Amino acid sequence: MFRNLSTIGLPLSGRPSELIELALSFGFDAMDIDLVDFQQQAEAFGVQHARRLMVSARLNCGVFRLPITLDSDKATFDAELAVLPKRLEFAQATEATRAVATLAAASEEHSFKDFFEMHRTRLDVVAGLLDSHGISLGLAITPEAEARAKTHQFISTFEGLLGLLAVSHPRVGAVVDAWAFHVTGEPLELIAKVPQGRIVEVRLSDAPRDVPAAELVHSQRLMPGETGAINVAAVLTQAQTAGFDGPVTPWADRSTLAGKGRERIVKLAGDRMEAAWREAGLPILPRWFTPVAKDAYGRPLNDDAFSAMAGME
Repeated sequence: MFRNLSTIGLPLSGRPSELIELALSFGFDAMDIDLVDFQQQAEAFGVQHARRLMVSARLNCGVFRLPITLDSDKATFDAELAVLPKRLEFAQATEATRAVATLAAASEEHSFKDFFEMHRTRLDVVAGLLDSHGISLGLAITPEAEARAKTHQFISTFEGLLGLLAVSHPRVGAVVDAWAFHVTGEPLELIAKVPQGRIVEVRLSDAPRDVPAAELVHSQRLMPGETGAINVAAVLTQAQTAGFDGPVTPWADRSTLAGKGRERIVKLAGDRMEAAWREAGLPILPRWFTPVAKDAYGRPLNDDAFSAMAGME
């Protein structure tokens, strides 16, 4: 397993070189990519130009969001599907092997049976394209009660997700989300029931101790290790036992990070991830990159590696 930084999981913004510096400085091995943005950069300036910062930083690609809306109307799905093969060529150029998508927890228009069949057939088509590019798709659930406030309920538990995986293409797998397990109250032993090799990503978070798990809303999703209400080390242990060796990503709601600067957020996430690694007994590998020394104004001091990356922008 390796530590992955997502600018969606921890809502962050900034120049690519700045975000990469933070990832390297605070112990991350990988970063998610924005596939649509990468495609735009590659079409304008070439693939090597678009990849230059990640390559220089020796960062792996964690995951990318599948640019398909699985629960959309037919016209939208067909339009997104039509451009997917070209997008996947660019994903392959980044050496990305993992995509993720989030299932809708409910629907106003579709019964469970119809929605399930629509997802199964659409996933089969999408996964066939992913397979030809060596990419797996991880499905995440939305476990909060607020997401189910529609006429027809759909998949909002890990057990329900396993039911969909059982009839899906082998390239379709699961996102193991510590927050979702906490909210639904499901046992972590369910992680072992994911078919071999089909865990795509693990996400770590924490939760308030004074709110019943079933009553939590997404805005209460905290940085891992914040309160200890969620045993993230146990999640890592279960994932490792299941043979998972991919990206582990810290997630928190934007509102819980208010007032913290970008560097402080990433440093805190890195520290919390390392603590979880140690608690789970996972090896801490030495880093090739030394954090950048800065002057009183926050400017890098004599850091050749970072200067080279910044000069490529």
